[in-house]
Amino acid sequence: MPYNKSSLAEMTVSDEFLDKEELAERLAVDKRTVERLIEKYAKKLKKSKRRRGRKIEYLWSDILMCARLHTGIEKKIIPSVSIERAYTKQRVKELEAEIERLTQERDSQLNSCRTN
Repeated sequence: MPYNKSSLAEMTVSDEFLDKEELAERLAVDKRTVERLIEKYAKKLKKSKRRRGRKIEYLWSDILMCARLHTGIEKKIIPSVSIERAYTKQRVKELEAEIERLTQERDSQLNSCRTN
């Protein structure tokens, strides 16, 4: 089952440990696909795994990075164009909201000065 690149690029990173079933659920792929990903990036994931009973859990941030590397969304640490585009859109919305807030604040101060 292939990865959904757009949803993979939008996923956020958190520091939590998840088992293979939960990883497959989050990545929207089969459990076997997650196992193949873990096999391929075994060296990178060696230090980011732990045991909980019989289950081996992996750090979500490292699995997500490996999935992004595997699909070609990211190359090493350089963010992909889709991630930069999503970040830029989010940043533009934040800045527009900030501009709107500042103009309203300025207008209210001007009105208060005119009435005094």
